[in-house]
Amino acid sequence: MPLFTVSDACTGCGLCVAACPASLVRQAEPGARPEPLAGREAHCILCGHCVIACPAGAFVHDLLPAKDFEPIDRKRLPEFDAVRHLLMSRRSCRTFDPTPVPREELLRLVEAVRHAPTGHNARQVGYVIVDGPARMDVARQGVLDWMEMEVAAKSARAAELHLAGAARAAAKGKDVLFRGAPHVAVVHAPDTGITPALDAAIAGAWLEIVAAAAGYGACWCGYLVFALDAHPPLGTLLGVPEGHKGYAALLLGRRAARPLAIPPRDMPPVTFF
Repeated sequence: MPLFTVSDACTGCGLCVAACPASLVRQAEPGARPEPLAGREAHCILCGHCVIACPAGAFVHDLLPAKDFEPIDRKRLPEFDAVRHLLMSRRSCRTFDPTPVPREELLRLVEAVRHAPTGHNARQVGYVIVDGPARMDVARQGVLDWMEMEVAAKSARAAELHLAGAARAAAKGKDVLFRGAPHVAVVHAPDTGITPALDAAIAGAWLEIVAAAAGYGACWCGYLVFALDAHPPLGTLLGVPEGHKGYAALLLGRRAARPLAIPPRDMPPVTFF
């Protein structure tokens, strides 16, 4: 079965040829109707760029039904200044309202970031959302168990991250690990692959921005990320699938207080080559 078909509306512009990252769309000569590279169907990464590049709507991908493509409504796209203001007003949240967020809201956030880029369009990122106080207590104890092992072993990591002090604070009832958040989202991806750690980090970054846009607070949970990396049983405890690893973790919930201003930040160094 050919990978795609092209209708008579094709103008031979070649934009679909240029858009295919795997070079599976070929044109015998400028202006000719494009044809699929025979026998290479399995190399298609299903990105859909060939379809959306066609200004005539003539390109039909046999593995990507036309009904599954959502039109872009450019009137709904935010202006640059609005995106800039959202990014600059985003703040790490460390004081949460402990009330759990409804699952449908959490799923709405994840649904919004399903287009986050992944290496080779692998799309193997997944999420484990720790849901509510009881489950957060289980996760918290799992991190504390790892901390105690590192401290007992007098490891370099224990010294570097001041784990003994964090464990003492936790023993006194101060939630230095999860900051009272009702949820933490663990972003996982395969433990081997092209760019699994980067894929998860990008997805986590997108999730944080979407949470801010939806009015929720978020904060990167470093202790949990370190524990997941160093102590695989914790990932198993939380339900990270076998063969996957938790590379990013975000505390999520409603803010106990909203930030009222944007603190100053220096312009980072930029060089042009």
